[in-house]
Amino acid sequence: MRRGPLWRDTGLYFKRIDIQGFKSFAEPVSIEFQEGITCIVGPNGSGKSNIADAIRWVLGEQSPKMLRGGKMEEVIFSGTENRKSKGMAEVTLVIDNTDHILPIDYSEVAITRRMYRSGESCYYINKVPCRLRDIRELIMDTGIGVEGYSIIGQGRIAYILSDKPENRRQIFEEAAGIMKYRTKKEESERKLEAAKSNLDRVNDIIGEIESRIDGLREESIKATEYLELRERYKRIEINITLKNIENLELKNEYIKDDISELAHRISEVEQEKESVDKDIAQNKAQNEELDTLINTGRDRLLTLIEEISDLSSQNRLRKERLAFIEKEKQRLEAELASLDLRKEKEEKNAVEIRTGLEKLNEEYEELKKQAEEKSKEVAALEAEAIEMQALIDANKDKIFECHSRASEKKSEINSLLNLKDTLTKRKEQILAESQVGDAAGINLEEEYKRVSSERDEAAEALKHIEQESLRLKSVYSEALSREKLLNHELGERKVTIGQLSARYKMIEEMESAYEGYNEAVKFITKSGLEGIRGVVADLISVSSGLERAIETALGASLQNIICSEDKDAQKAIEMLKSNKVGRLTFLPLSSIRPYGTKIPDSLAKETGFKGLGVDCIEFDERYRKVMEHLLGRVVIVENLQHAVRMSKLPGTGGLRFVTLDGDVINASGAITGGAYRNKTAGLLERKAEAKSLGDKLSRLREEQEQLVEELEELVATLEESRRQIEDLDRRYREKQLELFDRENELKRLSGSLSDMGDLKAKRNRELSSIENEQESVDAMLRELAKEASQAELEVSEAEAAVEKAMEDHAAIRKRLEEAKEELTQTRLLCGAAASERNNAEQMLGRIRGYVEEYEAEAEKRREELKALLGEKDGLFTDDEDQKKLLEGKEAAKIELEEKINKAVEDKQLIIRYIEEIQQKRESLDKIIAGWQTDKHELELKLAKNEIQVEGYKEKLWDDYEISYLQAMDFQNRDFVMSSAMRESREIRNRMKELGEVNVGAIKEYETVSERYKFLTEQRDDLISAMDSLTQIIEDMDKNIKRNFKESFDRIVINFEEAFKALFGGGTAELRLEDESRPLETGIDIIVQPPGKKLQNINLLSGGEKTMTAIALMFAILKTKPTPFCILDEVEASLDEVNIERFARYLRDFKEIQFALVTHQKATMEYADVLYGVTMPERGISKVISLKLGDEIDLN
Repeated sequence: MRRGPLWRDTGLYFKRIDIQGFKSFAEPVSIEFQEGITCIVGPNGSGKSNIADAIRWVLGEQSPKMLRGGKMEEVIFSGTENRKSKGMAEVTLVIDNTDHILPIDYSEVAITRRMYRSGESCYYINKVPCRLRDIRELIMDTGIGVEGYSIIGQGRIAYILSDKPENRRQIFEEAAGIMKYRTKKEESERKLEAAKSNLDRVNDIIGEIESRIDGLREESIKATEYLELRERYKRIEINITLKNIENLELKNEYIKDDISELAHRISEVEQEKESVDKDIAQNKAQNEELDTLINTGRDRLLTLIEEISDLSSQNRLRKERLAFIEKEKQRLEAELASLDLRKEKEEKNAVEIRTGLEKLNEEYEELKKQAEEKSKEVAALEAEAIEMQALIDANKDKIFECHSRASEKKSEINSLLNLKDTLTKRKEQILAESQVGDAAGINLEEEYKRVSSERDEAAEALKHIEQESLRLKSVYSEALSREKLLNHELGERKVTIGQLSARYKMIEEMESAYEGYNEAVKFITKSGLEGIRGVVADLISVSSGLERAIETALGASLQNIICSEDKDAQKAIEMLKSNKVGRLTFLPLSSIRPYGTKIPDSLAKETGFKGLGVDCIEFDERYRKVMEHLLGRVVIVENLQHAVRMSKLPGTGGLRFVTLDGDVINASGAITGGAYRNKTAGLLERKAEAKSLGDKLSRLREEQEQLVEELEELVATLEESRRQIEDLDRRYREKQLELFDRENELKRLSGSLSDMGDLKAKRNRELSSIENEQESVDAMLRELAKEASQAELEVSEAEAAVEKAMEDHAAIRKRLEEAKEELTQTRLLCGAAASERNNAEQMLGRIRGYVEEYEAEAEKRREELKALLGEKDGLFTDDEDQKKLLEGKEAAKIELEEKINKAVEDKQLIIRYIEEIQQKRESLDKIIAGWQTDKHELELKLAKNEIQVEGYKEKLWDDYEISYLQAMDFQNRDFVMSSAMRESREIRNRMKELGEVNVGAIKEYETVSERYKFLTEQRDDLISAMDSLTQIIEDMDKNIKRNFKESFDRIVINFEEAFKALFGGGTAELRLEDESRPLETGIDIIVQPPGKKLQNINLLSGGEKTMTAIALMFAILKTKPTPFCILDEVEASLDEVNIERFARYLRDFKEIQFALVTHQKATMEYADVLYGVTMPERGISKVISLKLGDEIDLN
């Protein structure tokens, strides 16, 4: 039965829920919530209640027990026999927020909760990471939530029907809308406790600081004086060092001039020395030339002497050689005659041997012819025998070859039979392996599809994490930059505040100590005398810029004391006299007479006129007479030029003119002016500065607080972003590992599938090859059987041919032996004839050799004789030439001896000259050495002075860490060494008198003072905050009480109405156990069903209890409707009549979107949309959407 879309008027309803990996929902499931009543039905154990659990879980349920589990990790799909477990559960609830009832600027809000098996849980609002607290605050007081009344199951019914009345409060408080106030109250109470704790700590710290600050002040004053003395001492010592450096550098200039003069002199003498050295070198070169000439001449002379000796020896040898040649000539002529006789004898013997040799040649040729004929006969017989033997061997080989071929064929036949058997077995094995491989391939393909799907899911999740990480890192980077900027600004603010605070504190201390006032003023102000109104300076306020002028105009009057009456002044003066603390001027209000304040009208119009002195200050009207007395005749002008001009105007007599710079023209005409020797602020300027500093400090502190607040928020944001980034990085690594595992698994599976495909193709190829080979083997077996039979036939034929050939071969061998014997005899005769012929030829050859040898020897002797005769003729010719050459050598020897003697004389002259000029050079060396010694001593002195200068410069750095150039900035041109040394000693003595100084006390005192002031301000702030928190808690209690009372009263009325409607009569009542404590007391339920007496709910039957709880639920929904309500089998224990009443009453809540998990057909009849939950695969839930009228078997 459909109802109109009235429920949409609320502008807040559930649109959709997406479930993935939650409990039995292994696959992603999306359920659209339509208008009206949605029923979720299904058999027991199908997982329909898991949908209600998913909504409860996504809204932040933290109790596993409420989710029907033992621990939270059990909400993640744990896997089945056929399904792997999931590593994550995720539920997203999409809410329509068109009217922006939820406090967020989105018309659609998606709340997501994700949990990993590691226990980590993440929350998102519109895909933006958030905290559980953010979700709870978003839906607080809307009725939506795990603690509210939007999700009601059998456990919630039991909770309402609990024996403990206080357990029922929570649902009433949610309906009353006080959870928000209670949360704020609890938060305020926590803050109040924290503030109290902080106040205790601050008070402890302030007490500790107060015990230290006075001692630190004394140490700081002492340290300040010490630092000032040390700075003066530093400047004096630097100037002393600079003066020493200056004196040394002046001395160095004189030394450098002396060194330069000596260097010039040395240079001139060295030039003269170079001239002498050149002269010595030239004479030495000339001397060396003469040495060369003498040595060369003497060498030449020795050569001539040797040549003359050689020529004399050669003449003697020549004569001896001629006598030898004559004797040799006679010997050779005798040997030639003997050789001619021996040659003639050998020629006669040769003629006789040639005649016998011709007969031997004829006999040899005949025998040779006979041997050749016999040899041919033997050769023919041997060829015939060889041919016959070849025939025998061929037939034997044929027999062997045929036997071998037959045996080989048989062996091949056996091998082929074995091969055929092997092929058959291999074929059977391959067919069996193929069946197993095909089954394994199917399993691998299914595994590959599953892993590929998991890989895609992991890659998609990884991509989502990367995008989210990039976004968060960008946000984090921007926040980090902002944090650095804020820290920098905060640091600058702290430094400025610290500086200004120190100055302000100092001025306050000066004011409180009346620094700048004389002792009498300090004494009177502290005396507590009656009638003393105060010091003039304390009772006036001056506009900015006029302080100097007013202070000059008042002068010493600033320290006058205003009192009520004359007697007050008298008492004070008596006290001053008795205590001898000085004198003071008192201004009694009762008797002071003011000067007239009338001035010419024209004066006010003059350029530079600022006003009468009394008009330029602010004061209490009670003191007007005093102020007119002091400043009634004082005119404030801009500058001295204007003052001089105005003082000469008519009607200005008796007026005193004061400029803004403090120049004064008195009524008498006297002019006072010039520059102040020190620039210390006056009393009024000091007060003005204190006011300005106070205003500036307040403004800076406000800015500092704003920066601190912004920084704290930013730090919290950074920390949350960092945590989220770390979480994303961890998840990213996990997903990367998962993706890596899946990809490796895919590679392995792909490799396995590829290997399996290759193996299958290989098996098919092998089967085809085996079949072809089997056919080939059968054909080969047939062919081999034929070849074996043919080989055996050929063996028989060859054996018969061998027997016939062996008989013929024996006859031939006999004839061959006879012919060989005859050939041997003929060859022996032929050999003897050949031997005789060879002997004769050899003898003839030897004779020819003797003849040729004799002829050659005779020719050699003739050549020797001819040579000796030629040599004899040459010796006679050389004898004349040698005589002429010897005479020339003797003449050259005499000439050379004369030249050598002349060169020796010239050399002696040059040596004597060189000795003279060398003595002059030695004299010059002595002069140069003396001057160089003087120059070296000056250079040593200069180096010593420069070392001293560097020592002074290093001293500047070692002692003061400044360079020489930096030290020049400290130089005093009026510096006097004697007075500086005296002042340096005095400062050292004073520094010794100060004793041990804690320089860090200055900074420590400033820090402690600033911290003391800061902590006192913090203490005041904490006290103020505690007061505010106390007030907030009281206000929250009032709101909670009021809202709870109003809501409770409406629920009581609605409960009675719902009870009567569901029970068809009777009465119902809700009571507070203790009305004096409405915020803590329990709630009793008293009912009276029709026909029964009034009794407590605990006394009712089970069905009556359930109907009563449902009546209370409807009463709360009517009091504060929730946009969406889930009822999980709340009517399970009711009978059909009560279910019908329940369902009809449910229709009255048209503004609420209901989702019912139910078994009851009566409830289903009132549904607008049905969702069926089934479990077609064990442990895996599946959702089916049904329109009205559809039928499906959910079992």
